[in-house]
Amino acid sequence: MSRDDAFLFEAAPYHDMRAPAKSSGRGRLEAWLFLLPAAGLVVAGLLVPLAATVVTSLTGKDGLDAYRDVVNDAQVRTALRNNVDWLGLALVVCALGLGLAWLARGLGPRLRRLLVVALTLPTVTSPLTAGVIFRMIFAPDPGLGTVNALLPEPVLFTGRGWIWLVLGLAFAWQWTGLAFLVFHVGLANLPEDLLRVAGAFGAGPLRRLRAVTAPALFPTAAVALLIVLTAAARVFDLILVGAPGSVQPEVDVAGLLWWRRRTVLGDEGAAALAVLLTVTAVAVALVVLGRLRQDWPHAERPWRWPPQSAPGGPRRPRRAAAVPADARWPRRLAAGAGDARWPRRVVAGAVTGLWAFPFVVLLLTSFRSPDAVATSGWWAGGYGTGSYGEALDGGFFADALWATAQRGLLAALLVVVPAVMAAYALTHAALPRRARRAATAAAVVLAVLPPQALAAPLGWALGGVLGSTPALSLVHAVLLLPLGVLLLRNAFMSVPRPAVTRPVASRRTAGRWALTRVAVEAAPAVATVAVLSFVLVWNDLVVSLLLNWPAADQAPLTMRQASRYFTTSAGELAAQGVLMTAVPAALLLVTGGWLVRGLTQGVRR
Repeated sequence: MSRDDAFLFEAAPYHDMRAPAKSSGRGRLEAWLFLLPAAGLVVAGLLVPLAATVVTSLTGKDGLDAYRDVVNDAQVRTALRNNVDWLGLALVVCALGLGLAWLARGLGPRLRRLLVVALTLPTVTSPLTAGVIFRMIFAPDPGLGTVNALLPEPVLFTGRGWIWLVLGLAFAWQWTGLAFLVFHVGLANLPEDLLRVAGAFGAGPLRRLRAVTAPALFPTAAVALLIVLTAAARVFDLILVGAPGSVQPEVDVAGLLWWRRRTVLGDEGAAALAVLLTVTAVAVALVVLGRLRQDWPHAERPWRWPPQSAPGGPRRPRRAAAVPADARWPRRLAAGAGDARWPRRVVAGAVTGLWAFPFVVLLLTSFRSPDAVATSGWWAGGYGTGSYGEALDGGFFADALWATAQRGLLAALLVVVPAVMAAYALTHAALPRRARRAATAAAVVLAVLPPQALAAPLGWALGGVLGSTPALSLVHAVLLLPLGVLLLRNAFMSVPRPAVTRPVASRRTAGRWALTRVAVEAAPAVATVAVLSFVLVWNDLVVSLLLNWPAADQAPLTMRQASRYFTTSAGELAAQGVLMTAVPAALLLVTGGWLVRGLTQGVRR
């Protein structure tokens, strides 16, 4: 291949989001007004508290005393190193998701359907429940733990190594499905003609991966990667419940250490640790942002093949194939539905069984008496509904479930409305390109902010109303809003321009009608943001623990209290975990088709 053909196989994703040739002052004003609600919430709920935390951390004698004390603390250094390890694990999880998506391409529809369900259900399971499940599976006592019971010579897991194995497997079990789902649909939309032509011109597998596959997958895969990396940067409840107290100091992360020692560190020290945690998370976001910026220069022109051909060569527009309009989740998510060879079937069947097994353990354990759970493994009998009776005794957990549902529904509403308006402003409205880029960059950075960086100022500002459902819902909504804007931005960019620019009777209402049409065209993505917001709030322990403790009016807080006596409360925890998982799992199964199309809508061109 000659030097003139160096860029022959570069492929740029297509986003038809061209602004009108001329933008009136009224159009730009309207665009800023669409962005205003989200911007106001972000400034008041994220930037101002973050600034207050930074100022608090600098109130020492020379402004850096708190940082020196924190950095010189051996436990803090260990926790920050552990944070980096979790971020590395997140990259491994995303790579595993890509590998499983490639595996699923050649499977038959039935086996592929089982694999998709098994991999995606853990995604809506709370980290709290995941920690409970894997702590049960890896219990050191061979009479209780499944793994030790299966070993020929049962051993007691001790030390830092085994707990990292348990927590790492729990995290991979929970988040691999998200990466798998995005890559699975993305691979189905690959421009096969480009791959064939690239192969015909001598491009090897790595060249095709870099020049065709990666650019086609990245726009939506970047958001999925950001979600997984954010989960790794904010890991909290998985460690809090999944690791026994004796080994928790060895696996502490900065966010968990902040919660344990904030009173010991003092205001300045706690603020400094929160700032360091924020810097770690933002550094991850900047890596994703650096990749995402590569997509922006191509945001206003279509696929071109070849994008840079030899001198005098023609330029022909190409577009990737779209997901069939009649696709239903999870039946037709990938091309190549023909029969696969038996090794691929065996591997897919084994993966399906491995991912379904933790749910089997949780369900069987929940249908045993509390005494049986405390003294023997799930395979030893003693089945009944005693654990559910203990979990629901007094009605406290049922009331907490209802309060958590109210909080989740209100937070979802508070996220969707401003996120739709902001995403429209960043794609189809008349905002200047620099403003769009700056706002998108800010959304990427703010999406990974840890709650610990905001907890103290929010607690002081909201005061007595902080424990109420509206106040907690607002805090959740502000934390989730940047991510919602990013998801909708990707989807709105794929809406055809003719659907936005249809003439209307009045210029005064043109912008509002265009916003409505874009939201309707991208309805799956809007539904996805609403469902995702509800599920994340439903499963969240961190915000309630930081801002609403010691009140136990939220379901995750009730489970956290029971987990403090893990051995004697294992049956109750299993029953509560089933009830906590049932709601988001049912929501996923009912709305699965919309969620798949909404989460991956930005892949389609």
